[in-house]
Amino acid sequence: MGLDELESFLRKKGAAELITEIGTGTATFNALVDAVSVSGSTVSSRLSEGVERDVFTVSHRPTEHGTEKRYELTILGRRVYDWAVQTEFERKARELRRIRQERETAFEQLVGKINRDMEIRKMVVDVDPMVDEDVELPEGTSVVQKEPSEEALREAHFERMEESLEPITDDQSEENSE
Repeated sequence: MGLDELESFLRKKGAAELITEIGTGTATFNALVDAVSVSGSTVSSRLSEGVERDVFTVSHRPTEHGTEKRYELTILGRRVYDWAVQTEFERKARELRRIRQERETAFEQLVGKINRDMEIRKMVVDVDPMVDEDVELPEGTSVVQKEPSEEALREAHFERMEESLEPITDDQSEENSE
């Protein structure tokens, strides 16, 4: 493989990260998918391309469920890995992975807090809660406050308007007629 071909491979998304993840050991496909920040299909493509370009070798090991593929660096792959260590690329790749995991954890915590807040907002606030008392609610009732329909709002508005009207009495009509 020529220098241009190796550079082209290393510039592809996930290729250099796979080399640093395999490092001086071996790794399975699933472990690599979990470790790098690219999709499973991208990992599969890069591993195939790396095997074709003599960066990775594949060995098959028997397991209790069949055979497991393990990827290892070739001599060329180890030279690239050594340069990655010397230039601190390997350390930066691991640091980036750690930061991404922290970000994902923080995001999950954010979503959890939002969900909890939304659930709390659905509950009716009880100013005088009955502690340790069993309460039987009539069938069809809910502890979640429901918004009245538009028709119910119109009727309530109409009733309030009627309440504010003063009835006309005979005394007032006699005064107006004089």
